[in-house]
Amino acid sequence: MNVSIIANQMMVLFLMMVAGYGAYKRGMVSREGTKSLSSLIVNILNPCLILSGVMNKEVTYGPRLILENLLLVFLMFALLIVLSLLFVRLARPGKDRENTYRLMVIFPNLGFMGIPLITSVYGQASVIFVAFYIVGYNLLIYSYGILLSTGNGGRTEHFPLRRLVNPGMGASVLAILIFALRLRLPDAVGSFFGYMGNAAVALSMMTVGMTVAQADLKSIFMDRCQLGFTAFSLLLVPLVCIPFLHLLPIDPMSYGIFILLIAMPVGSTVTLIEMEYGGGDGRVSAGGIALTSLVSMVTIPLISFIA
Repeated sequence: MNVSIIANQMMVLFLMMVAGYGAYKRGMVSREGTKSLSSLIVNILNPCLILSGVMNKEVTYGPRLILENLLLVFLMFALLIVLSLLFVRLARPGKDRENTYRLMVIFPNLGFMGIPLITSVYGQASVIFVAFYIVGYNLLIYSYGILLSTGNGGRTEHFPLRRLVNPGMGASVLAILIFALRLRLPDAVGSFFGYMGNAAVALSMMTVGMTVAQADLKSIFMDRCQLGFTAFSLLLVPLVCIPFLHLLPIDPMSYGIFILLIAMPVGSTVTLIEMEYGGGDGRVSAGGIALTSLVSMVTIPLISFIA
């Protein structure tokens, strides 16, 4: 990993967050507008970015690299599930918040921050490997994630398997098929997805900034459990993974993608799932998203330097 490229990109992403923060504070965007923008990014722009990464591009990745990344997807989420249990055992956040913190450990921000960062470091063609992680993420959060949410007193009577069918999942699966079958589409189609996908980067980070602007940062920074979680998630987890992955005979790009993705802040989907199925207001997870999004601007370049 090129640390200077990552540090420079994190600074660009941070400035985009500042723009979103300022837009919200100046009243240019409301809370409802932030939710609408988030929905637009999740359902249209990010799927376009995923597809644009594989459309009409010369990809030379072989079967070994593909299999390697698929195995790393399984490894990452299995490891995060185990580490989430370890965190709640050590931090003891309270029965009513245990599953929330577990969700925050297991589901990092692969879409809003992961895609822009990985494509800037390894090129747009590398987005196919991020798509593998996003497929695993969606399968897990709309199954195990909902079960964890309902464990906090939410509703379980309607387990929504249809939620697995969503634009992010569809785009990821379609991108894998295009990649595997080497399909070539008309240039106009490729250009459309390229332009739409480019819009996802700035708007995603501005939306993160708007989320930060809505949080009570003073109370979050005074919360010992939130601070402990941030250190655990953004520093300890990646630092544990670095020497372990060095023992595995994997490609440097696979290694870099894994480390960068596991070092991401909390994913915004966590709050949406918790509010929809957990019977709570999502305040703890929203605070975790705001805090880790800010702190990750420092920790991700640090982790990349160590890695």
